[in-house]
Parts: sequence; C-alpha cells; structure tokens
Amino acid sequence: MIEKDVTSDLTHLSATDMMQGLARRAFSSVELVTAHIQRMEQVNPKVNAIAYRRYDLALEEAQAADQVRRSCANSFQDVPRLLGMPLTIKEMYRVEGLPITGGVHKYRDRIATEDAAVVARVKTAGAIIVAKTNMSTLTMAHETDNVLFGRTNHPLDPLRTPGGSSGGEAVLISSFASPWGIGSDLGGSIRLPAHLCGLVGLRPTYDRISTIGEYPSYPHHLHMNSAGVLARHVSDAQVLYEVLSDHEIQPLTLRDVPIKWLTGTEKAPLDEELAAGMERVVIALRDVGLTVNVVDDGLLTGVTTLWKNIVLQDRGKQTIEEIREGSSFHLFSELTKSGRGKSVYHKWVLRLLLGARLFPPSEQTIRAFPQQIEQFRDKFRTITEDHGVLLTPLYPTTAPRHGKITHYVYNNMGQRVLPYLVFVNVLGYPSIAVPIGRTKSGFPFGIQIVGDYRQEQKVFAVAKLIEQVAQYV
Repeated sequence: MIEKDVTSDLTHLSATDMMQGLARRAFSSVELVTAHIQRMEQVNPKVNAIAYRRYDLALEEAQAADQVRRSCANSFQDVPRLLGMPLTIKEMYRVEGLPITGGVHKYRDRIATEDAAVVARVKTAGAIIVAKTNMSTLTMAHETDNVLFGRTNHPLDPLRTPGGSSGGEAVLISSFASPWGIGSDLGGSIRLPAHLCGLVGLRPTYDRISTIGEYPSYPHHLHMNSAGVLARHVSDAQVLYEVLSDHEIQPLTLRDVPIKWLTGTEKAPLDEELAAGMERVVIALRDVGLTVNVVDDGLLTGVTTLWKNIVLQDRGKQTIEEIREGSSFHLFSELTKSGRGKSVYHKWVLRLLLGARLFPPSEQTIRAFPQQIEQFRDKFRTITEDHGVLLTPLYPTTAPRHGKITHYVYNNMGQRVLPYLVFVNVLGYPSIAVPIGRTKSGFPFGIQIVGDYRQEQKVFAVAKLIEQVAQYV
C-alpha cells in the first residue's frame, strides 16, 4: 500500500514526468495506477465523475507492464511509448468488456465486444484504462448529466458545472485523479470543460483521429465532431495526440506565423476579469517579439445558427431512435413526465428534441450548408492570412451554476454563450484551450488557439508559448 503523501506526489506529476519516472523505474506502474485509484475514490463522492471503474483489470495490466519493463530493461529492447501509464476515457468510447450506453437508459446493460479505435491505439501504446467518465446523454448538452449516472459537479464548487459533454474527464484530470484522458468535441465538448476546469483541451482537425467505435455516431453532423484529448499540460496533450493520430509534432519557430486576436463579440461579452486576462497574455506575447493583431468579430456572424441547424437537420429522428423504449415515442407526454421526475429520458434530450421540432432548418437551408461552410472557411483564411492562427475567448464566464448553459442553449439563446466554441466545429479545424489564469474568486479560465486544416503544429507551438508566458502575467 502506498502512503498518502507518496500517492499525492505521484498523482500531481505531469503525465510526461510520470512516463519518465516509469522509465527510470523510480516507481512502478502498479504504484502509479494504485495512486490514481485511491485519488479517484477520494474525490468522486463529491464530483460524481466516474461512469464505470476498471480497477481490477487496470492493476493486472499494471503488473504486466512492470514485468515487460523489467524484461526490456534486461534486453535493451524498446518499450511501448505509454507503457504502464494510467488513462481515463469518456463513456461514449467502446472499451471491450465494459458497458457502452451513451447515458441512454435502454442501453444500461449493453456491453462492448470490441474497442473503439482510440482505445485500441492507447492500449497498443501500453496505456492502462482505469475508468470511463461521465458525459451528457448522447453528448447532446454542454453540461454533464444523464439518467444513468447523474450530474457531475465542478471540483471547486458542487453547485457549479464543469461543462460538457466531456465533463467527467475534465473533473478527474483537474482533480489529479487522472493524468490525462480522451474526449470528443462536437460543439466545444472538450474545450469548454477545459476552460471551466483549468485544463488543456485539444480538438484536432476532424480527420486526424479515428472516431470509429464512438457511440453515438451521427453522420448528419458532417465534419463537426472530433476525438481529442484533455490534460493538465500542453506537452502531455501533445504526447497523447501523437499516439492517437500517428502524427508527430515537430518544433516550429513562430516568427513568420501571423497571430490574430479576436477579443470578443458584443453578443457574447466577456466578464471583465477574463477579458483582462486575455489581454495580459497578448501583451506578453508581444513582449517576446511576436506580432499579434486584433481582428473584428465578423467571423462569428451567424455561426451559432449554422452550427445549430447542422445539428438539427434530421429533426431529431436519430436521437429518437437511439433513446426510444417501446414502439412509440410521444415527446410532449415525456416532457410532462420529466417535469415530475417520471421519465426514463433526460430532460435535456427532450428539450433538444423540442427544439428540433420547433426550429428545424428548411430544406433550402440544408442545401446551402456546403456553400456556407466553405464561405466561412474562406473568411477564416482571409483573417489569418492563409497560414496564421487565431486567438479567441472560449466562453464568456468561468464555471456557471448548474443548468445555466443549457438554459441559454435550449431557449434558443446559444449565440450569447456558444459562438467562440462552435465556430471551430463548423470549420472542422484544430483548436486548443490553454489555461491562462484564475479570477479573484479562484475559478480558472483559458484562451483558445485556432489553426487552419491540419495545422496542429502551429496550434501546439503557440499553446506552448502561451503556457509559458501565462505563468508570469
């Protein structure tokens, strides 16, 4: 058994330092996994971030990893890159032998018979999945709650949300119960929890990481969804991204990369402390010799509506098929029952379906999607001079009270809170959230770096620099 102070020391290391410690045999994989299990059990009663535990198998795999490392040390063979490293993963990804529910009641007993592509990749690299984490039902909300696992709370205040839909991942990582994890991002589902919980959150270009084995999978969402990573440090996020994408990030000088700054938009104004924090970071970038030019908010015009219309273009038909129990589904009846706590369907999914019924895009609007998306991408390239990156806010505030984000989104007011997130999904391009400070009340917030198609190298280069300068502003 590991002593409590040793456990804390191990779980508070960066993932990169954990990997180096394993390589030096400063501690074993069994010790590292055990430390994280203990930490999970310590914090989860307050945050409710875990959907399924995999502790026994994880410890068996840790023992096997330690044996492999000893054998390779004696024979001077290379070991898999992530050998013996603990990892958590969003519930939507299939892990062989564990339930795969998407937070849907009727799938509460369904067991995955194979691994998702991202799971297979990290397992091949030697990583050990310790737990699956909570999410919103079918990833369809910007907060984390469902009828199977309940509501996940922010680690600093149980009355506040960590965001969603990858909220369980963000909470465990920010609580030092997991070194890093895998999530998905259809409308900010990685970057919003990263911003609210003080983490690094990468949503790569839509075709960088395979999404095979996700549940749900909605073809009509086009290119807007990406598998991605959450971590406490940019270097950790890069390592996990490289494993998942098979794309190595090379060093890059930023001297000739145009850097643009979108300070905000009047429709989604920032809290003063967040705006001031972003400005301090931009000043610091200029102080180290980079040119950062302000651009207007025209890029965001109409983008929240476009994102919403793409999501709702099937009028909720696939969602109904996924959640429906029995031969029929009566939305208004279920909404009434949900208000009394009697429905097997989560209230947010029902509100989504109500929106799909009340505000569906027309056939003419749907036919215009390809042209609108390309026009939007052309506008982005013009702003960034074809080879630059764009800095933006992520969300107007720090962690709000439970229900506030969904109140805006499901009352057709998403333009007040979502434009900084969802414009990236409409682009389908890479973006990373990097923490840059805390408010006077102690809540973290971040900044977003957005690049062009498959320009993760530039996004990571800027993120690393911002991470460095943010320590001193």
